[in-house]
Amino acid sequence: MKTLKKRSEFLTVATGGRTDRRAFALQGLARGDEDATSRVGYTVTKKTGNAVERNRIRRRLRAAVAQLGDDTVPQGADFVIIGRRAALSLPFTDLVRDLMSGLKPALDPKSARPRHGQRSGTGRSGGKAPEKTTGPERNKADKHKG
Repeated sequence: MKTLKKRSEFLTVATGGRTDRRAFALQGLARGDEDATSRVGYTVTKKTGNAVERNRIRRRLRAAVAQLGDDTVPQGADFVIIGRRAALSLPFTDLVRDLMSGLKPALDPKSARPRHGQRSGTGRSGGKAPEKTTGPERNKADKHKG
């Protein structure tokens, strides 16, 4: 399977579906061209551990993807695997099983979560901001609060 390299490819996949597992989160997006091979990208954040731990997590995830057969991976799709610290201690067979079970649900756009810092349905444009009180009105409001 080919790998994702560019930041723009990772950001595009982040707009698709998402599936959370014990050792990783899996993001997926169908590209639409069914004859193309699937691609996968790996990312492990610095808060997961030091460089040695992050590289071990990445190597275990790459090995788990290599264990998957071509018939189990949906064709014409891109995936991003976000590694977690649990990938170090989880038995390898469980890691592969979690990966296999998460591939198809990750392509479901309904499983997408809002990006960090955004909430669905509650934006600034959707509601009216509370009025600010200044001067003497503010002091009166503070006295009546209780």
